[in-house]
Amino acid sequence: MKNNFKKITAIAAGALMVGMTMGNAVALSPSDNAFDAVVYGAQADNSDQMSAESIASWLGFNGGTTSTTTVGGEGETEEEVVFGTQIDASGYEVETTMTDANIPTLLDEKLSWDDGLGSTDYDIHESIVIGDMEILTSLDDEDLEGVAMSNNMGLSYRYVFDDALNCTGIGHTAADDLYLTILGKSYEIEDMTATTITVVTSEDTLLSVGESYTVDGKTFTLDDVWSDGIMVNAEVIDDGQSKKIDGIRVKADSIIYHSDTPETSRAILKIGTDISKTYSDGDEYIGEDEDDPLWVWDISTACTAAGYVGVTYNVNINDADDSEAGDSIKYVGESYVLPEGFAAATLEGTTDVDYEDITIEFADIDLYNSSDNAVANEDEKVIVISASTTSSITVGGEETDKIYLWYAENGSETESYGNTYGAVEVFYRDHDGDNTPTNKARYEMNANLTATQTLARANVATVEIGDTVMDIDVTVASGVMTLSLEDPDDDDINFTIGGTTLADEAGTLEKLGTTAEDADANDILVSGTDVSTKDKSIMNDYGIIVAEDDSSGVEGNADADKVIISIPDEKVYAQVSVLGGISTDTTTSGSMIFTDSDKSSWANKNVILVGGSCINTATAEALGVSAGTCDAAFTGATNVGTGQYIIKVVGDAFTTGKTALVVAGYEKENTEAAVSYLKSNVNRDPMIEVADGNTYFGTTGVSGTSTVTKTA
Repeated sequence: MKNNFKKITAIAAGALMVGMTMGNAVALSPSDNAFDAVVYGAQADNSDQMSAESIASWLGFNGGTTSTTTVGGEGETEEEVVFGTQIDASGYEVETTMTDANIPTLLDEKLSWDDGLGSTDYDIHESIVIGDMEILTSLDDEDLEGVAMSNNMGLSYRYVFDDALNCTGIGHTAADDLYLTILGKSYEIEDMTATTITVVTSEDTLLSVGESYTVDGKTFTLDDVWSDGIMVNAEVIDDGQSKKIDGIRVKADSIIYHSDTPETSRAILKIGTDISKTYSDGDEYIGEDEDDPLWVWDISTACTAAGYVGVTYNVNINDADDSEAGDSIKYVGESYVLPEGFAAATLEGTTDVDYEDITIEFADIDLYNSSDNAVANEDEKVIVISASTTSSITVGGEETDKIYLWYAENGSETESYGNTYGAVEVFYRDHDGDNTPTNKARYEMNANLTATQTLARANVATVEIGDTVMDIDVTVASGVMTLSLEDPDDDDINFTIGGTTLADEAGTLEKLGTTAEDADANDILVSGTDVSTKDKSIMNDYGIIVAEDDSSGVEGNADADKVIISIPDEKVYAQVSVLGGISTDTTTSGSMIFTDSDKSSWANKNVILVGGSCINTATAEALGVSAGTCDAAFTGATNVGTGQYIIKVVGDAFTTGKTALVVAGYEKENTEAAVSYLKSNVNRDPMIEVADGNTYFGTTGVSGTSTVTKTA
């Protein structure tokens, strides 16, 4: 008997797995997603490995699609990302470079690989790198529908070689095949240089003579197998060679030829538009549009220590109208998701705050001095600043819900504090009734101009909403007054006040800007940005909102010469997470093939165990026997002898709530027969049903067919 095969060494990673429960028994089929992984013995004959690959292919352990809606995952969440800053700013939980210390699902382990000169363990780790990703508000782009997260080529994944890798050994006849788990998906690597990688992109399938496999709607049937070649769809392909059939390339990758029973021979085929493809740094990642890729390969000195292979986000998304490579700005609850659904950066939300409105408008009112009953100045033009509660505004020693600002030219002052150059006088609503008549505008303080038409910035009052305290300041330059509200971050909302130019003996405060009931340039500035003609509300980086309730936005407020400022009771922050091991709203099949020695990678999954206890320690543990239980001892433990196999369901085998399915024969040919029976399960009687304790015994006939009985 002749077996032709290749050696394979794989490194596994955490992937998105679908759990299973031991409920009502149903016939096992690929659509069930009942099992997450297949495990074979590291010391087993390679036919067990090929059987494991065959089961994996049958179950459809290939990639899937993802979306930007994520659930679960492990990683870091920063609860207080300041608006207008990077999500990885100094001191944040989300760091510029994140490893398994931040995201437990990232790899930090050894890659075992024989380069043809001997097997070596190479230290590798994965990282996620955060670059230019910022939290934006409508101050950055008025068309944003809320707080948003940008991405200016700012999200990357890296598979880092901590030790130099002998890349010249890749593909050498004496070397193991090299498999790298990139973004949670295992890729066979045919070649790699400092800035390129050659990846097998075809689908692998293990077929017996007469079996078929469909790719892109085209069916390929293994007609025959011999020692150094195969026949597919009546086309002969030599071992290790490929041929294009019906527009798809088919490669005879590995052959298992049984000279005694040729009809039981099998072969692994690689089938795809390309068997492999070489990518350079900056090329589109697998599955991306070649001309407009969202993700591209990021490869840097890959064969040297600290070199890496990875992917990076390839477009700039920084405003509401951006739509690049099918992606767009992310709002609360949305994510930038790495390929294969590997990890995501998500704008989780904003901190909870309560808002109170402050209104700035203009009126003509009577003004009173601090205590007299009579009107001091009748029907004067004033700025009115009002709040919702009676203690929100403080001027001098008075707490109130409303203050009034009036320009007193020289000689018209309310109380005997006349000033040569004029003054801005401040009044408050006497809601406490300290004076008669009550609820009138009572004089409290003034800010004297220091020269003709000039007043350096002066504080005249404060607004206190919860923990937010804002200064109300005035400035006069060239006879024009600016009213400023300064937030705790020292950012201003400025209002240009129009009216008669302020002078020593003249001047009024009547409107916003130069034109009444019309928005002019520079009427309203937020953090230095003119927002006067914006038709949307504007939020600054503290979380203060201008014109939230106006359908015409800030421009509507300016047109009305009445501005509403919504002030939070504390600073508003964004909440951002970077998580791995996420799940998305579209199922991603990311299951893997493992050896028994890699238990940490599969013990918490639902697994199919291929091969007996003699060569698979996982099978031994599941069956409750010692590792290395062979021959007569195996028969004594399982009642499986020459020409027979067992398929057994074991609940809670390695992890509570997880299931193992043992598929083992007395000899490797019997294991192959068990695998064949399993794969054609839905057409068999009895059918394999996944329920704890279900056991199926099979006897292999001369032609390779099986007779199977079920016991509970």
